[in-house]
Amino acid sequence: MANTQLPNVYAIFHLNLAFSSIDTSEHQRVVDLCYWPLLHLIERDNIPLGIELTAYTLECIQAVDSSWIEKFKSLLTKGCCELIASGDSQIIGPLLPWEVNSKNLALGQQSYQALVSYQPKIAYINEQAVSAGLLDCYIDCGFDAVVVEWDNPFSHNTDWDKSSRYQPQQLVAASGRTIKVIWNHAVAFQKFQRYAHDEMTLAEYFEYLTKATNGATAFSLYGSDAEVFNYRPGRFNTETTLDVDEWQRIERLFTQIKSQEHYCWVAPSELLALTQECTTLKVQTPAHPISVKKQAKYNVTRWALSGRNDLSLNSLCYRKYSQLKGLDEVSEQQWRELCRLWASDLRTHLTHNRYQDLLSRYPITPRATNQTAPKAELAAGCKTNSDYQVFHCSERNILTIEHPQLKLVLNGKRGMTIKSLAFARHNFKPIIGTLAHGYFDHISYAADFYSNHLVIERYSERDRVTDLSRTQFNVTHTSTGLVISAEIATPQGKLTKWYRLEEEQVECGFDFENQHRPEATIRLGYLTLLNCKQRNWFACHNGGKLLELYHAEQDFNHGRPVSSIVSANSALGATEGVFYTGCDDLGLKISWSPQSCAALPMLSSQKIDDSYLNRAWFSLSEADETLKADGELLNFSYQITPCFKTDIS
Repeated sequence: MANTQLPNVYAIFHLNLAFSSIDTSEHQRVVDLCYWPLLHLIERDNIPLGIELTAYTLECIQAVDSSWIEKFKSLLTKGCCELIASGDSQIIGPLLPWEVNSKNLALGQQSYQALVSYQPKIAYINEQAVSAGLLDCYIDCGFDAVVVEWDNPFSHNTDWDKSSRYQPQQLVAASGRTIKVIWNHAVAFQKFQRYAHDEMTLAEYFEYLTKATNGATAFSLYGSDAEVFNYRPGRFNTETTLDVDEWQRIERLFTQIKSQEHYCWVAPSELLALTQECTTLKVQTPAHPISVKKQAKYNVTRWALSGRNDLSLNSLCYRKYSQLKGLDEVSEQQWRELCRLWASDLRTHLTHNRYQDLLSRYPITPRATNQTAPKAELAAGCKTNSDYQVFHCSERNILTIEHPQLKLVLNGKRGMTIKSLAFARHNFKPIIGTLAHGYFDHISYAADFYSNHLVIERYSERDRVTDLSRTQFNVTHTSTGLVISAEIATPQGKLTKWYRLEEEQVECGFDFENQHRPEATIRLGYLTLLNCKQRNWFACHNGGKLLELYHAEQDFNHGRPVSSIVSANSALGATEGVFYTGCDDLGLKISWSPQSCAALPMLSSQKIDDSYLNRAWFSLSEADETLKADGELLNFSYQITPCFKTDIS
């Protein structure tokens, strides 16, 4: 039972046979070297550890060593340890539609019951990637608590008291409901790994532990991978060598902690009694609507926009999800297959063998379904839409389109960027466009801030590719609207850039002749808000059923690099293919088809003297240590329609 007078220490080991850098041929070795020692430690030393694993991992263990499953089941039945839920698969919830998240959790619970006769009430949030909307999925699935890393959310929330890390708290979901949280600690589990890898002595570790637990009611000793002890997954060249029996070192540490009267070993569930007078905390902020694990180099783009071919793989998943939603009946197996295709480990350090196996089973490349520039030809007998008036100033190469519901001005000298866009619903007050060079009286912002352009920063070529060159307009009236297009030559290959106007909707498209993804950041569709008197707001779904609405209160930039090899620090999940943004009450609804191209939106707000630069854009590729060559560069289009903040709040 948890002790209110002593530091309650606990540990959760994460087991994952879907590990990106572990081939299936290694499963038996991992079970022998990593998983059996864990059960032996629990049984021999009576240490009430939490073991977290997916249903997929349980099935993989069953396939190579059913006796491990029987032993684990026996220990669970006796109350010697606890199963912490993950779901059917290790998926990144804030990047997936809420229905997939809910199915993943429910399928996991079914498998835990079937394989080990256990129904966990605590869940470890996969890769510690948490959003307000995702928390609602865990509440709806009946979980009492979630395991979330404390360090990153704390670093994003300046109003949090440091003392909140010393006992379980409650987190606020998008619905306003709360769920108990058991903290994981990045620094603590990394210190533990250093000790186990013989990089710290036992005395040095206890010196750290004594300091770290000073004033703590509860403290997480460990909350990460089991496969890094007596085995090396092979992700990094910097992995330590195996010179000692690391499980033996872990057992020595655990037994010494248990023998000391200063600490109270508890199972994770025993901590829930300590939440009687806890604080209610919000995890999310405008700068970090999704919080993930460990240091700043980790963010959601590593599972969405880098890897071997993350963008195409996620687009495929969205297509399969759309197909399932269109069926009258969907089997559990079909949902499991989708969850496993959306697994995080297919998106990071995936081995060559596993990637080739993936390619052999799924048509990841979506060229057949990826949209292209709209056909502007009229069918025989159709009349053109005469509501559009088009004016071209040849001297400045400016194209102005007027319609009863909108006015759009395009700059042909700068790649057909948007000079201004206004809607009748907003009383024709321009909402996005270009802030010209010199608008901000600050040398750091002495540039043109365009709307709807492309920037590719290629690492191997050490250059920046844009579409801001002189273009010729091709304008065609159709029966329902207007199509404007241009072909732009770039060092990355020819780009077809187009607009389709229908009533109060403007669709913007980018089609790439060269569909080989460079090792680069690829950002496009920038939207520069013309209201510079105040900060922006935005809203989207991040893995939940409800919209999450954010109001910027200080500077942030999701696309700001973390280091020379990590190009972004955050992004929106926008898991329903829509986000909203604006200033004051005027806003825009931005929508797209994730099944064609699962791009991620990013935003920024920057105070410059007494003004604000507020922008949004999409990313098709970001860089980190997982980015590999030979990915797919997908065509992309999105739609802009007017809205008011009061429409969504």
